[in-house]
Amino acid sequence: MSQKENPEEKDAFKWQAVFDNIWLLFLLSLLISGLIYNAWGLIDLMNVPPAP
Repeated sequence: MSQKENPEEKDAFKWQAVFDNIWLLFLLSLLISGLIYNAWGLIDLMNVPPAP
């Protein structure tokens, strides 16, 4: 009796391959942190009052 894989298991296998790749996780963490800090810096700069 063979069991067919359901689509949820196939998606899980795709994500497992992503999470097993340490370099992809490293680049993803750099991208996310860089975007967050740059957005935070731009928001801070826009909130600074103009010089008299």
